[in-house]
Amino acid sequence: MTADDRKPNPTRAEQKKATREKLIEATLDIIAEGGMAKVTLPKVAERAGFSRGISNFHFVSKDNLLLETLKTVHSELDRVWRHYLIETDLPPADQLKGFLNAVFKPPVADVKKISVWLAYWGETAYRRQYLESFTAKDREYEEAIERLMVRLAGANRPVGGIPIRAIAVALTALIDGCWLQFLIAPGRLGDDEAINACYAYLSRFFPEFRV
Repeated sequence: MTADDRKPNPTRAEQKKATREKLIEATLDIIAEGGMAKVTLPKVAERAGFSRGISNFHFVSKDNLLLETLKTVHSELDRVWRHYLIETDLPPADQLKGFLNAVFKPPVADVKKISVWLAYWGETAYRRQYLESFTAKDREYEEAIERLMVRLAGANRPVGGIPIRAIAVALTALIDGCWLQFLIAPGRLGDDEAINACYAYLSRFFPEFRV
């Protein structure tokens, strides 16, 4: 008997989780190829290799499926920034550097996942849903960056006449802009170039980022 033969059969909960993950992955593929307008519950089920009704069983509606897909993408970024900006015990500049290295490489900087971000940001109805669901988490993210910058600046605030909060929010905007470039002009901007661009921006305020 091999090790594979001895593996217990997956529980019902494990099977349900695996099916949902496959449906969400299929949704990511469809959004990346044609936008959210191309997503239908039957199409997602077929793309994932299931019968047409399985999406309805797990998600009930297209809007629910799209929101769960966004939650999956958002939670991945959430785990990354919390690890580097809060949980890692390093000097603040090293925490920010680790974070920037992570957000410009897979699995975060994945074109399929970036497509979901931009689809939600770009359509009025979905943007409203995004703001209602994720504004509080996004503020936490910005504030975590801001706290590290406060530690870097010490008593020298504002830095260069600019409030720390504005510097932090502008960094997140620069990250979003680089992601957009990855999506609309593949190969035009490399991940290391995006990281160095952020370093160049931060070096205007903090000498730890001068290269």
